[in-house]
Amino acid sequence: MDAAVTIKPAERGVQSPFRRIVSDFLANPVAVFGLGLLTLIVLAAIFAPLISPQNPYDLAQLDVMDSRLPPGSPSPTGGTYWLGTDDQGRDMLSAIFYGLRISLSVGALSTVLALAIGLVMGLSAAYL
Repeated sequence: MDAAVTIKPAERGVQSPFRRIVSDFLANPVAVFGLGLLTLIVLAAIFAPLISPQNPYDLAQLDVMDSRLPPGSPSPTGGTYWLGTDDQGRDMLSAIFYGLRISLSVGALSTVLALAIGLVMGLSAAYL
C-alpha cells in the first residue's frame, strides 16, 4: 500500500491591520529613527524645568554681564553654557528647551482645534 503524503500549505494567521502597519513601520529604519528623535524632543520639552540649567523666564537668574558668551563658557553657578548666552544673559540651551514647550503646545492645540472644526463640518455635511 502506498501511503499518500499530504503537504499542508504553510498556515499563516491573518494579521490585523494594526500589526501589519507596526511591522512595516519597524522595518523602515529611517521611520524608527524619526520616531526616536521626536520622542526625545517631546521628552526634552516635558522635562525642561528638570534638565535646563537656567529658567530663561526668571529675571532673578539673569545677569547682563553674562551676555553674548560663546558656547562652552563656564557659568557663575558652576555649570557650562553649552550653546552660549544671548543679549540678556539667558542660556540658549534653556531657552530652546522652554521654547519647545511653547511650540509643541501651539502645535497640539491647533491640531485639536482643526480636528474639532473638521468633525463639526463633516458631521453637518453628512447630515444635510
